[in-house]
Amino acid sequence: MTEATARAKGNALEPIKIPRDRLKALNFASAQESGESDPMVGYSARVWAQVSLPYRDPGNVPFWERQNGAVSLTMRPALLTRPDGTRFEAYAYGLLPRHALTWIATEAVRTDSPVLELGQSMNAFMQKIGLAKGGRDAKRLTEQLQRLFGSQLSVRGLASNESGYGEQTKYIQIADQVQLWFAKGERTDGDNRGLWTSTVTLSQEFFRSIVEAPVPVNLEAMRALGASPMRLDIYLWATYRVFNLSRPTRIKWADLGAQFGGQYETLRQFKAQFIKNLTEVKLVYPELNLDVEKDFLVLRPSPPHVKPTKRRAQLI
Repeated sequence: MTEATARAKGNALEPIKIPRDRLKALNFASAQESGESDPMVGYSARVWAQVSLPYRDPGNVPFWERQNGAVSLTMRPALLTRPDGTRFEAYAYGLLPRHALTWIATEAVRTDSPVLELGQSMNAFMQKIGLAKGGRDAKRLTEQLQRLFGSQLSVRGLASNESGYGEQTKYIQIADQVQLWFAKGERTDGDNRGLWTSTVTLSQEFFRSIVEAPVPVNLEAMRALGASPMRLDIYLWATYRVFNLSRPTRIKWADLGAQFGGQYETLRQFKAQFIKNLTEVKLVYPELNLDVEKDFLVLRPSPPHVKPTKRRAQLI
């Protein structure tokens, strides 16, 4: 084990132990600072910088909801079909759909097209979003894509103009059309040749939300943050929040719990996990300036991790 920075003690982050293999994956940060490598720039839709998908399967519930101040996301599960023809509802959750959504946004910005080619093979697609090869991951990824594309999303927030104020809700379908093609036998024998010339056509609403105001991210950083959905969410949120931050902002742990927590039994459990994951985010984003206090997280003006190429817009 090797020592690196980490958990909160009072208002600071004290050292913790991180396995050597994790540190090896994180060493790119120091290489960037010395000019040894250039960051791989990717993008995310701004909605995922403010609200997030479930970390674990929510199970048999009618909807999933996240709250970030005046903005809330409601997700309804996809209606899917089993091989025997029976129907069931299922949520996208965990690591795989987060990486897929980053890849989708990056490709949408790169091609300036809502029609995205997933790759000539499952392996090609998995490599694009930084996942390992293998039949098991291929099957899991395909299932999560089906859950993700079939979900119904609504984003609600406050809106105002010169005449007054009220609530505004946007209903978002991620994709209008999805074609997932498989090589013969792939569903049963674990062959990795799935997603052969497969495409996804993003809905115009979701496509515009990406290309009009994409959130730039460092793809190497996201890969180095490992198999933790919360670490990815914290990195994306912090990258977005500091962009226009001109003075220190105090954020209640209860508010962060409503945004990120969700599936923790107590606020204390959430806070401990958030601080643990925040520590590793700081390893890949050392310029992030913040303080951990008893009742608040204090976010301070910081250099953006990736310089933005387009203007930043509000979620609603």
